Amino acid sequence: MNRLILLILLLPTIVISQQNPDTQQNAEKISSEENNANKFFLNYGAVVFNGDIKQYDFGTAYQEISDFNEMRFAVNIGYKRKIKNGIIELSFSKGQMAGLKRYVGEGDDIIYNRNLIYDPYNNFDGDGEKFLNEYIEFNSAYLFPMKDLNIYFSDFSLFAKAGVGINLFTSKKTDLYDNSYIYSYGYEDDVNGKGKNNWSEATRTRVFSFGLVGEYEIYENFNIMFESLYKTSFDDFWDATLVSDDNDSYYFFGIGIAYDVSDY
Repeated sequence: MNRLILLILLLPTIVISQQNPDTQQNAEKISSEENNANKFFLNYGAVVFNGDIKQYDFGTAYQEISDFNEMRFAVNIGYKRKIKNGIIELSFSKGQMAGLKRYVGEGDDIIYNRNLIYDPYNNFDGDGEKFLNEYIEFNSAYLFPMKDLNIYFSDFSLFAKAGVGINLFTSKKTDLYDNSYIYSYGYEDDVNGKGKNNWSEATRTRVFSFGLVGEYEIYENFNIMFESLYKTSFDDFWDATLVSDDNDSYYFFGIGIAYDVSDY
């Protein structure tokens, strides 16, 4: 799945870069990008988890009985500064991620093997499990202008983005149907899931991210920002489940605003 996402992100670059753009238009576009030196931004979007506790490889699941949805949301605020060949970005994020997995079901739904259940305290005796993770993140990133694409747009700029950060989180796994406790991270009593730690004592992990960021100018110094990112942790703790060698990850799809303060 990760390779497929990367191919989708790179395909427009591969196709359009084969064309022969007008050199004068290219120079004007590059000059315009270099004038955007300092920006503050705010965006909001969907978080789609990818890990051990997830019903489907693609898309999100919903459990009507417990009113539980895998799709969650996050808000980001940050600052961008233009440097010689790109943009440096510093940001703060706060949000949630969630997942569910069913061990009984009807029809064509996926039913998972109970041998995959991670239950070190033998708390689980139900037919499905879910987790809810609450997190904050501190990230730094580099944005590289995709000049071969940007020359075709008058008011739209596209950037490739890669970054690293620190994710602080608390995560609790419970029964999908009756909410009985199974396992957790980031609690004073992780055996019983009681006493959630404050952020200074929460569990933490490093994060690597990459994706695409687009900005569309709607007014002088004021842009709409679109963001599509893939973020992976350096461990397997986000869903309070350790059953594979794959690190947990999530996708973020956001929209927001960016304001250029270069003139102030």
